[in-house]
Amino acid sequence: MRLILSAHTPINATYKDAETGIVQYKVRSPIQLQELTSTITRRIDSDIPRRNSGPSEQGDDASTDSGRFGLLAELSWYMRGPSVMRVGGKDIDPATFFRKAQVKWYSFPDRIFTAQDGKEYRWCGGASYTKLTLNDGSDTVVAEYKHSSIGLLFKARDPCLEIFPPFEHMIDEIMITFIFMERLRKSRDEGSQQM
Repeated sequence: MRLILSAHTPINATYKDAETGIVQYKVRSPIQLQELTSTITRRIDSDIPRRNSGPSEQGDDASTDSGRFGLLAELSWYMRGPSVMRVGGKDIDPATFFRKAQVKWYSFPDRIFTAQDGKEYRWCGGASYTKLTLNDGSDTVVAEYKHSSIGLLFKARDPCLEIFPPFEHMIDEIMITFIFMERLRKSRDEGSQQM
């Protein structure tokens, strides 16, 4: 599955399926004074009935793009205090969910986590990519984010997140951890320390 981003900033973009052109995820990270919260919403299948409760919690934006969107996760970074991942109504401490991998002194630390399938996965990255691999010594690529290219040296492309078979079933976990990693990268680029 290949998701095309609407913007060059993964923490503030919509993610559209490259084959169908339908928006599957939305990520919003409005800047606030004391914290930054990234909200990840996911497209809800049209055969799931609506609740009979007042206006949508996601506001008017939740019903755009010819579909309904429901809250998948909230990732909060605070100026003072630890970060929090809110998934399925539960708070998760990123410092215990992720562990830092040993890397060279000059690179951004890789993060390792255990997914719901019980396997360990590792997010690593460079200047123009972010990659998720199985952390079992095989280095099997699970997902990869590629920045946009204007086409000077290589073929022009929009920024995209590609999830490789047979890992499409864990797309929600990939999205949540990917957004967290991209926020960490942005924090590093801005010179602040997170987690």
